[in-house]
Amino acid sequence: MTKKNAPSTRLSADAERLLGESDQVRIQAIRTGTWVIYERAKEVLDRMEELLEYPRITRMPNMLLVAPSFNGKTSILAQFMSLHPPNLNPEAEATVCPVVMVEAPPTPDVSAFYSRILDALMARYKPSASIQEKNTQVKHLFQALGVKVLIVDEIHHLIAGSLNRQRDFRNALKSLGNEAKISIIAAGIEDAYNAFVADPQMSSRFVPEELPLWQQGPAAGQMLTSLERRTPLREASDMKHPDMVYEMCFRSEGTLGDLCDLFKALAVDAIRSKTERITLDRILSINWVPPSKRKRSRF
Repeated sequence: MTKKNAPSTRLSADAERLLGESDQVRIQAIRTGTWVIYERAKEVLDRMEELLEYPRITRMPNMLLVAPSFNGKTSILAQFMSLHPPNLNPEAEATVCPVVMVEAPPTPDVSAFYSRILDALMARYKPSASIQEKNTQVKHLFQALGVKVLIVDEIHHLIAGSLNRQRDFRNALKSLGNEAKISIIAAGIEDAYNAFVADPQMSSRFVPEELPLWQQGPAAGQMLTSLERRTPLREASDMKHPDMVYEMCFRSEGTLGDLCDLFKALAVDAIRSKTERITLDRILSINWVPPSKRKRSRF
């Protein structure tokens, strides 16, 4: 005996609900996008959770998250931040802010680095204050707010300064981690390795975690299947087919951001063309400029 009107398992519940909406509503939903968890991201997030829960000791463990540009690094950091927002409950004894995230200054400027932390904490301070004064204020706030993890994105900016300024910035990171007893997650593109290689202590303290480019295989197939499941197209696209996976990875050149953007472009095209599915022919023929060509065109 078969069940009538059984819900489809091809799409998520949210995507299923959107099937009856207008083309414009579905296109808007596709372009908005949502966080898609995948195995490597889960591994990195689990490691971040370990840092958050680590007991406070003198030499705290740290992470160096390295990924090619537009390959999911910042999305993972944002997801971790969203899992641990500040507790702004007015009835609580004090605000708790377990995770703080800043972007490294364009050059290794320690004073600017502390200013960015203070800005992130919405603290009042004198921009003209000395480095030591800002350092003291940061450490006091970290203790008062219960900060456990500091994320420093775009850490590869460190190599933009002189060797002396690079050394000073690395020393500031080390001392802040030691004195505040926090874990630091430094994140950047591959050049981030060069920011730490000159200092053996930094290299040993910051355990690297890499986000490699995507290649044809089960992981890429699962990612594309997850994207298809969340996309309100009325026909199945079979994104896990090896030929589809290969061409998607080839045309996106393996970066997660381009892989997702290409998928969105194809899904929107499928709605507008009334085919309601992504096909191999369309993957091959859709107007898409690869990342390497876009970079060359800037100069």
